[in-house]
Amino acid sequence: MKISNNSILVLVVAFFLYTLPFFGQQKLDSFKYNDKSFNYTIQLPLNYDATKEYPVLIGPSDAESINDESFYWQGVKNTQGWILIGYRIYGATNRTGEITALLEHLKANYSVEGNKFHAVCFSANSASIFELVMKMPSYFAGITGMAGNPNNGNKEKLKQLKGVNVQFVVGDRDTYWMRSAQKSHQILQELGIESTIEIIKNGEHVMKPLIGKGFLDRAERLRE
Repeated sequence: MKISNNSILVLVVAFFLYTLPFFGQQKLDSFKYNDKSFNYTIQLPLNYDATKEYPVLIGPSDAESINDESFYWQGVKNTQGWILIGYRIYGATNRTGEITALLEHLKANYSVEGNKFHAVCFSANSASIFELVMKMPSYFAGITGMAGNPNNGNKEKLKQLKGVNVQFVVGDRDTYWMRSAQKSHQILQELGIESTIEIIKNGEHVMKPLIGKGFLDRAERLRE
């Protein structure tokens, strides 16, 4: 049976429309601040519905291309209901205006669960991301250190995490970061701040086995 060009075109369009909810969920987008454009990566849940509210998770990323996903959701196809944002939230304590512009842009374009965001940090970028959350705690519902810790020498500053759910995930083979996480967790609990810690058996500093589902399952714990 001969298939006409029109029939082929109809089949291609139908396939595109059918797969649209499953592909193209990740993109490079931008927001404006001080008359400049700044890129960020965004990955939407499968079957995203603009009328529904979703939890939004922000992780460190250079956001220079669509492939600049934050480390702990690299290659993820199913976001497990999260909107995942990659942006330069590290070293941003002197860029709070820029970060505020990003968060307000996201609120204007997506229904953010609880009107607050979640953050993840790891290794050398973690102290500055904790610092950012402490500078603008009203924007954040939770933060996860994978392995990541705040500078815990200033208890008055740590009190600014009041109202933010904190969790530490660290490998038992990563002794320096494990001890630091244990100390930070203890201090936060003494200050009356919601904090949990999970020590991964045989876990290394970079916990590659947790990329994707393992991390997203843990992020889920901080949703109120």
